Amino acid sequence: MRHVRFLPAAIAATLALTTATLAGAAERRIVTVGPPVTELVYALGDGGSVVGRDTSSHYPQPVNGLPDVGYMRALSAEGVMSLAPTHVLAIQGAGPETTLDQLRALGVTVEVVPETPTLAGLLDKVERVARLLGREAEGRRLADSLNRDLAALAAVAAQAGTKDGAPVVLGVVGGGPGGLMAAGSRSVPAALIAMAGARNALEVERDYVPMSSESVLAAAPDILLVSRSLVDRSGGLDPFLATPQLALTPAAKARRVAVVDGALLMGLGPRTAEAVAELTRVQDASPQGQP
Repeated sequence: MRHVRFLPAAIAATLALTTATLAGAAERRIVTVGPPVTELVYALGDGGSVVGRDTSSHYPQPVNGLPDVGYMRALSAEGVMSLAPTHVLAIQGAGPETTLDQLRALGVTVEVVPETPTLAGLLDKVERVARLLGREAEGRRLADSLNRDLAALAAVAAQAGTKDGAPVVLGVVGGGPGGLMAAGSRSVPAALIAMAGARNALEVERDYVPMSSESVLAAAPDILLVSRSLVDRSGGLDPFLATPQLALTPAAKARRVAVVDGALLMGLGPRTAEAVAELTRVQDASPQGQP
């Protein structure tokens, strides 16, 4: 199977639209909460209306110069209101709900965007945010771009063989001080794995489960999907692969690791094809190759 060199069109669209604004958008002051929502607002061309973002939102680059309203699950009404927002666009799970209710009571339009880790859920998210911003045309273009990118990647993955012969991928995320969690079938990593034509290592009907050596060895993953920040916190790829739960897996022994921006594992968004492309690249590489 040939190596994949893929620049998702959706990413190019995101960069091209970063500074674009609608006439009259300056009247709107948006606080975005959650990387998928933040990135969507910029990808749809309304980045000029964003006045604040949550701690986890770091892309595109201009958001790093905006005020940080805190962790998405621990927002304070006072911190958000200090930016005089007209709108708060938040990903599902942001809160607490009492804070969102306080913001509504203060006259702020609060919209919570569902996070459904499927392609249909991603396209619905694009359509929903585009409608909220009055950017339906941009939303249709972005959805079409994502569909094209992901279809192209699916075609490449299909060349590797049938699903029964697809590689097994384990999604790994941080679970607190020193702990690791494995991605279940309801997680964002599981959706990315499916989009890459691979099989999720742990088919449990949950988003994440504590990672034990026994369950991981039984799953025998061929590839690991992990965030760059988790690898960095481990001290680099070698210390990460030496983690007791991972060290004896086929993936660790062959050093087959797809390392992506952590935001791409938090929710599906404009850069989803970027994560799928990296996972496809690692599948395509020799098992003895470097990730």
